[in-house]
Amino acid sequence: MEQSQTYRCDGCGSEYRVLGEPRPKIVCRDCEREATLSGTAAAQRAYHIGYTRYREARRQLSDALATVEDGEMALARGGFDSAASDFEESVEEFTTTVREADDDSLTELAERARKKATCLWQAAEWLSGMTYASEQGESTQASQYRHDAENRLQAATEYGTVSSPEELLQTTESEVKSDT
Repeated sequence: MEQSQTYRCDGCGSEYRVLGEPRPKIVCRDCEREATLSGTAAAQRAYHIGYTRYREARRQLSDALATVEDGEMALARGGFDSAASDFEESVEEFTTTVREADDDSLTELAERARKKATCLWQAAEWLSGMTYASEQGESTQASQYRHDAENRLQAATEYGTVSSPEELLQTTESEVKSDT
């Protein structure tokens, strides 16, 4: 049984259901703009991209924290800045997932991932500020930044583990089977 996918026109919002060919080029018959993948398929793709960015940002954050322990503040700041950028991009993808998802479990997992990534993004930015303040000899300001970052890291733990795309697919597939 072939599964249909929904595409939405980027111009007027018209929707098209397509069977078969993955990623066909669809031009809207109403406004002649391209229609892009939407719905659950788009949500799953956005989640996968967001998860990949999230995992890379986590690695960068861990590396930067280890670099701080070695006393290399300028190098650590670069790592925190890179992590913050990747966390920001993961938040955008998880937000797209929440917007496009057609089922509640996908929406819930993506929302939790978005909130956790947002906390880590903020922590990475505070830690970058901490390293800069340390380099400038502003120890009081550096301590405040570190404290703020620790609060965001603590808040991130409240959202649990971000599910992998494979776990996400298993969850949504089991729900589809239970609905039929």
